[in-house]
Amino acid sequence: MSLAPGLAFVPACSSDMSASSGPPVELHGVEASVRVDLSPFVIRVIDGEGKEILTTLPGGDGDPYGGPGATRDMGSENVMPLPGWDGWIADERPWRRPSSAVTVAQSDRGATFELDAGDGNAIVVDVLLDGAKVHLKTTARFADPASPEVWNKTSIAFALRPDEHFFGLGERFASVDHRGLSLYSWAEEGGLGQGEDQPRGPQNPSPNGPSMTYFPVPFFLSSAGYAVHLPTTFRTETHLGSERDDAYRIAASTTSLETIVYVHDDPAASLEHFTRDTGRSMIPAPWAFGPVRRVSFDNQVNGVDEWTVLRQRKVPTTILDDATHILPARSEVGREGVLSSWIQRVHAAGYKVVAYNNPYVAFGKDGSKQDADFGAANGLFAKTPEGAVGKTTFISGELLDLATIDLTQAAAVAWFQDLLGHTLALGYDGWMHDFGEYVQRPWRFGDGRLGEEVHNIFPVLSAKAAHDLMEKQRPGDYLFYVRSGYTGSQQYAPMVWSGDPEATFDVTQGLPAQVRGGLNLGMSGVALWGSDVSGFKCITDFPHDKEMYLRWAEFGAVSPFMLEENACANPLFDRSKWKLWDDDETVTVYGAMARLHTRLLPYFEVLAREANQTGMPIMRHPFLYHPHEPAVWAVDDAYYLGASLYTSPVVSRGATSKSTWFPPGRWVDFDDHTVVEGGGAHVTPAPLDKLPLFVRDGGIVPMLDPSIETLAVSTADTDPAVVTLDRVRDRLDVIVALAPGQDAHIVLADGTELTARRKSSAGPASGLAVVDPAAVSTCSDGCVAQGPDGDVDRVRLTTPLGTSSSVAHEDLELVVDKGATSRRVRWDVLRLR
Repeated sequence: MSLAPGLAFVPACSSDMSASSGPPVELHGVEASVRVDLSPFVIRVIDGEGKEILTTLPGGDGDPYGGPGATRDMGSENVMPLPGWDGWIADERPWRRPSSAVTVAQSDRGATFELDAGDGNAIVVDVLLDGAKVHLKTTARFADPASPEVWNKTSIAFALRPDEHFFGLGERFASVDHRGLSLYSWAEEGGLGQGEDQPRGPQNPSPNGPSMTYFPVPFFLSSAGYAVHLPTTFRTETHLGSERDDAYRIAASTTSLETIVYVHDDPAASLEHFTRDTGRSMIPAPWAFGPVRRVSFDNQVNGVDEWTVLRQRKVPTTILDDATHILPARSEVGREGVLSSWIQRVHAAGYKVVAYNNPYVAFGKDGSKQDADFGAANGLFAKTPEGAVGKTTFISGELLDLATIDLTQAAAVAWFQDLLGHTLALGYDGWMHDFGEYVQRPWRFGDGRLGEEVHNIFPVLSAKAAHDLMEKQRPGDYLFYVRSGYTGSQQYAPMVWSGDPEATFDVTQGLPAQVRGGLNLGMSGVALWGSDVSGFKCITDFPHDKEMYLRWAEFGAVSPFMLEENACANPLFDRSKWKLWDDDETVTVYGAMARLHTRLLPYFEVLAREANQTGMPIMRHPFLYHPHEPAVWAVDDAYYLGASLYTSPVVSRGATSKSTWFPPGRWVDFDDHTVVEGGGAHVTPAPLDKLPLFVRDGGIVPMLDPSIETLAVSTADTDPAVVTLDRVRDRLDVIVALAPGQDAHIVLADGTELTARRKSSAGPASGLAVVDPAAVSTCSDGCVAQGPDGDVDRVRLTTPLGTSSSVAHEDLELVVDKGATSRRVRWDVLRLR
């Protein structure tokens, strides 16, 4: 049993230590309690207020549903067109679920029960109470390990309330409320959407349906006041009301299934508890929040280098991804001088540059031949059952025959880090850290585990190896972004991107699916996420057009990670999609969205630290704030961005308005300052260049100066014409929405505290110079401009340069305290009427 540090389970002492049966066993705590009935065997989890929140089913012998049980899954691996797709076909024997138990050990906080399954076989259940956490561990004990019927799968089922709903389970693209679905956790290659007009189904996405994800996390939040984590790396299943209306079940392809129940009525508290156990999202380098564009060293626009045109057209861009595939095939070999020269040039233009790596080595390629030979000779690759190098095939720049580096071995990890070091030696600042889903079940690894156990943890090991290298070589100043992951990945990956979506409004793989994926992953403990702006795959025949591009750019602006993708991948046909330079309106709208995202850096930094401290994601599904509001359970296209902003990106074709459920309270449109009364649905105008984005009454949003072009800091050779992060450190914009009596407060990453208060009655004006609104941002000694704007009375007030200030103006008090940087703070206060 996995216990919290310092916690021990001590069996009860008795004179003969014999097994006992009898009255219910009760474990009492302040935050949670457990009652176990022995016959029929039922476990009841009770919250701190005495409410029964989770109950196992009794009996069920021979049935998939019932109490703790085990079976023999005689399933087989179906050969799939892509080896990264899960091909498991289950073939379960009847389940053994004994109906009664005896108590074999007991303490004040835990008990062990044995359920006799006959013929010397047994199901052992350990129950442990640990504050607001309840451990349930089911161990299937088969008397004859050599028997062809030996158990290899365990399960437990629970009663399902009529109004219970489920969220999380990693990066799920087809649903946010998972009730009614069967979802397994097995990291796999992305699926294929069936089109914009096709609803999710057993084969949409194809081939495996809604379960398909690069990044599963076997953790879910329930609207009934608890959360569940399955801390195993084996494949797990969650059948959430998909087979029965009154019950759900979980299962794992192992003889030991641990179920951790977090007992919190507040889902944010469960998320905090879960990430405290499994790791919090790391705090990345500030520049990692800057927009990324796929720009190779030879890309040109009308005969001019694209990276130059980006600066000429003032399109804010921090990071260039040149897609140089160093691993697996070492495509940089022979081009080192060209690449190093290009990196130096774009560094001088204020860009960071990333390449491409993955944890594989290509066989049959000249560039990687030495690596392939060395890895094979030294046993550094995963192996087949026969002892040969375990190989797989996929497209990484081109179709390749690949070996998987065995990251369970310390020597292989060190070698992988040496291979990654080639990227840094060329001058790159990081890389796309791709793949990780191709470990096959029968493969053998150096630590003794098989692929069926290593498969899900492999992307975590891959990210950790890269993280540890970067923290040693470039502490706090690097970026790599992963597509695959599992529980714990968030500790090591500076950013996650959603893989290879369809470049349309495809329901399960396109733009609307990406919003769901980010929200689910956030509710699974991963805060730093983004999607390929404009998509990657061009498989279906729906338009890969300007509307799709601009709507995706708008969503990218309000995602923690914004990266634009120029590929339009189709293995059979050459296809193209709308791109940035296709018309001036696209440049204008994308540029505005990239500027908004870049300016939000101070806000993103605050939210990243909050995620690191509490587990609260940056993109926050409203369920995390309003778990008992039925309308929230159906929301899959709107979210809080931190606590102060709420956004509802347009994710359907042809829409010029957006109907959105708004949380209770009042919300001010970020652009035109109209006010929305929350607590229900509201229709917002949304022309093609409009992102529906709102500031909460009491919300406060710090932003960079609009002139910012890159979040890179200046170096000795940086072009002085480029507006870098350090060139705008002397000014800060702060947007605040305040009703009478309301206040707002935020602490910046550098410790600066910003407080805005609106009193119920007005006092005298500040005495600052009254200027025209166009001049308020440039005054050096402090000034103010005010007047009606939309549905609010707007006050724009600039403080003199300094590390602290306190200004009283009419009914407003605006305070800057504990500043670490001397700034002019430009307050933009939206006074609600």
